[in-house]
Amino acid sequence: MESDSDRWAHLDIYEQKLTAKVREEYDQIMGNNQDILGIAAQYEISEIDIRRAKDYAFGSGVSRYQFFPEGLMVAAWRRLAGAQGNNLDRMFLNHEIYESDLVINRGFSQQQAHLLAQKQYPWSDSIQQTR
Repeated sequence: MESDSDRWAHLDIYEQKLTAKVREEYDQIMGNNQDILGIAAQYEISEIDIRRAKDYAFGSGVSRYQFFPEGLMVAAWRRLAGAQGNNLDRMFLNHEIYESDLVINRGFSQQQAHLLAQKQYPWSDSIQQTR
């Protein structure tokens, strides 16, 4: 696993200060290996897909695609891991599985993959409506 400073090097000093707590939660998610098995069993999705989506959204994908830390993603993942996921959380999971598959396995750019994932599983749009 990348160190915290490496993973978040794309954030400026102010963004790093603003997001310190959320970044810590990303580290906690990446340090937990039990969640993958639980989510896979609960939602009948392969462990490979869950592991890839988790690393893409919270791990190595963060620095590679310069993702900004998002507390709503953390909250959704924690609910999914605790078998308390709602429909939006499941949409988030499917979105990340699909987007990560397009990028990692099929060679799409992150931007292209995100747009396609949004069409299929519009988590980002849906979550904005709840804010």
